[in-house]
Amino acid sequence: MTRPGPQGVEDLLRELAPQILGVLVRRHGQFAACEDAVQEALLAAAKQWPEEGVLENPRGWLITVATRRLIDEIRSEQSRRTREDATVELVERYEPPADEPRAPEHDDTLTLLFLCCHPVLTPASQIALTLRAVAGLSTAEIASAFLVSEATMAQRVSRSKQTISAHGAHFEPPPRTELEERMNAVRHVLYLAFNEGYTATAGAQLQRIDLAEEAIRLARMLNRLRPADGESAGLLALMLLTHARSAARVDAHGAIVPLAHQDRSLWNTRAIGEGRSLIEHALANTSVGPYQLQAAIAALHCEAACADQTAGRRSSRCTPCCTVSTPTR
Repeated sequence: MTRPGPQGVEDLLRELAPQILGVLVRRHGQFAACEDAVQEALLAAAKQWPEEGVLENPRGWLITVATRRLIDEIRSEQSRRTREDATVELVERYEPPADEPRAPEHDDTLTLLFLCCHPVLTPASQIALTLRAVAGLSTAEIASAFLVSEATMAQRVSRSKQTISAHGAHFEPPPRTELEERMNAVRHVLYLAFNEGYTATAGAQLQRIDLAEEAIRLARMLNRLRPADGESAGLLALMLLTHARSAARVDAHGAIVPLAHQDRSLWNTRAIGEGRSLIEHALANTSVGPYQLQAAIAALHCEAACADQTAGRRSSRCTPCCTVSTPTR
């Protein structure tokens, strides 16, 4: 048992939340009921873990608690939802294991992402539901990003879950006939989630590193799913090349540092190298799209020793940073 601080617990819960929701939806369906159960389990953990410590298997604990909450919710509505009797029996017969390792080729979070981007939803609803269920943003944060009231966004998210349930969507990868349409929606959602992490619309911090890194993790999965898709590679490259500059974006007081004045020795050269490799391969082998173009521009900024050398145009106004050797880390 470990005792991380409040921030450590918050980071762990943010990482596990979409995984737990994915497990419950895959097993039991009922997207809205599963999300409510997961939220209750997360709340219980947020209260208990800082004081009592985190168990060796936090994922299994959350799955167990959320499943029990789901059973309780189903039981409480049996009087008006008699059709759920069979579901209750099925859930009660099932004893969740302490942990359930997932096969490398099947990730519940990515499947959940495709479910949130179901074509029955409008693009705006797809984005809002994904940011809520997968990225873990609060309703208030999503409302701020959409420039609407929190109440309006809460209704939109609720209607989205009801629409998916009424449509009878299953928790499974989309059929081939819908894959390309869903891929476009998924890329758009990940792009917005990363933007929220890179420049937060709410809170005291300019950046939400955890959210940006979660978007990168999902973009990697998307790229592995369709390695020949140039736009998925372009999106991942764009994220890596942009996120590589995170350590230099703010000063000691939390103020933003313009690109031209950033200490480029703080940039993550490993991420830059990976991003450049991705975009060079994509541009050479696939049709060019908007994410690839943005990534190519980001690569030009990352390649230059200073702002005035971007795209190979050295200026007489170059600052001494031009002479700094490329960092090795």
